[in-house]
Amino acid sequence: MFTVESLQQYPGAVKAFTGLPAEEFWGLVDAVTERWAEAERARRARPERRRAVGGGRRSAQPLARRVAVVLTYLRLHVPQAVVGWLFGTSQAEVSRELREVLPVLQPCLPCPAVWEAVPEGAGLPAEGVLTVEQLPGGRVLIDATEQRVARSQDDTTQRRHYSGKKKQHTLKTPLVTDDDHHIRAISAAVPGATHDKTLCDAVRTLDRLPDRAAADADKGYQGLATQVERVAVCDVTTRTEQEVPRLTVQTPHKKPKGGELTEEQRHDNQLLGQRRIRVEHCIGWLKNWAVVATRFRCAQTLYTDLIRTVCGLVNAQTARWQAARVAQRAYSE
Repeated sequence: MFTVESLQQYPGAVKAFTGLPAEEFWGLVDAVTERWAEAERARRARPERRRAVGGGRRSAQPLARRVAVVLTYLRLHVPQAVVGWLFGTSQAEVSRELREVLPVLQPCLPCPAVWEAVPEGAGLPAEGVLTVEQLPGGRVLIDATEQRVARSQDDTTQRRHYSGKKKQHTLKTPLVTDDDHHIRAISAAVPGATHDKTLCDAVRTLDRLPDRAAADADKGYQGLATQVERVAVCDVTTRTEQEVPRLTVQTPHKKPKGGELTEEQRHDNQLLGQRRIRVEHCIGWLKNWAVVATRFRCAQTLYTDLIRTVCGLVNAQTARWQAARVAQRAYSE
């Protein structure tokens, strides 16, 4: 059974169970500790709370061990009873820790924004729009990942979750990354039968990108380029106005029925694939966390919070290896 003392004594065990180097784990615990009291006050004062003030359980576990429980579950995705046994608690306690600790973990990590579907005619929230500063390379990469879930007993529900692409019942989460392996935004998870482009249109992805940005996507987003808004610009040389696309959107050329792609089209597809590999890297790193890679067993209401937290952990990991690479180059010079 792991205690705070044993976690401090065995840094290798911290990395094995939580996926974080020991110094990063303890830094995260310190950040959570600073936010915990205020988060608890907000949680207990929420309008939908049913218990009277002062009611409800109080965990006897140290905060460091509670954070370790959550990270271990995300990393290994073994049954919650097994995680409880490792840390001297119960399955019910592990389930409660997920609901209480995840909301406090997220502000302590570089988590992406969550984009919700926008009703037709409604405006976009200011915090849901990417800025030029968030895209140093001026490019975004758009893709989606799917995760298997249990087949629902309700026929209507199971049809909504059945993915024709994966031939399984899934939840789908679109991602938007920059061209340097940082996950900038995700969309709230939806049933797997939803088409990639349909979801892209629902959350108004193009409207959330800054002017003059470039967006790369796969074949699931065919037709996206035709939806780009055109804006008037003035040529400083001729003093004439002309309409140009606000964004540049590129998807792969599809082979025409009964025909072949030209050499130029194949070359364009190759260059697009070389750029898009970065978003595939990000999806692969997400799946180093077994809670994203294996069949999801928790309540689906937790799914978006879980995957957003994992995205924050992956972004933090990316920042670590990029900083190490810069330091190595500086040392070599």
